[in-house]
Amino acid sequence: MALRVSFFLLIFANLVFFAWGQGYFGGGDPNREAERLAQQLQPDKLRLISVPGAAPAVAPAPTSGGGGEIACRIVGGLRMVDAESLKTAATAASFEAQLMPQLDPALYLVVITDLPNLAAAEKKAAELKRIGVEQQETVALDGGRQEIVLGRFPAEPAAREFLVGLNRRGIKSARIDARDQPPAKARVELRGPATKLVQQLPQLIAPHADAAVMDCPR
Repeated sequence: MALRVSFFLLIFANLVFFAWGQGYFGGGDPNREAERLAQQLQPDKLRLISVPGAAPAVAPAPTSGGGGEIACRIVGGLRMVDAESLKTAATAASFEAQLMPQLDPALYLVVITDLPNLAAAEKKAAELKRIGVEQQETVALDGGRQEIVLGRFPAEPAAREFLVGLNRRGIKSARIDARDQPPAKARVELRGPATKLVQQLPQLIAPHADAAVMDCPR
């Protein structure tokens, strides 16, 4: 009998402890979630503020790699070989350098062309001399072919007038051929940090007496 009473008393004590832990008797753990929420004062009005004097992080702006503004200069009046030399020196000094050949106007040649070999060219040259054409130049072409240049003119009308004179003398195989001239001169465009370019440009162009420096077109 005493054993049964002790059993029921133990059960009752557990129930009372459980009820007290759940706050049914007005107590409870002050750290419980419900208690913490009740202690918040106007939580809907919470907002974030910025700290005075603090600035947002900004990524650093890209630089030119030389610590300043990029400048551009064009060096003209150079022979092709000098322009190539300047380009090489400027590139070695870490500047951007671009070679710009200055193309001369096309020449109009009066020629006898498509001669199959040197023997045929020499035969034709002898015929021309017999009729009084002394000014002539034999030029070797690819594949062993030859041509005879009788005159070079900067404009087509002058070449046509010369050709008419040849036709009157019985030379019917000559014709006019416009030819582009290989560039004799060139310019070099240089780009780099302004301070460095201004300092080093006089040294770069010093070996080239005919060099003329100008600003790049905008």
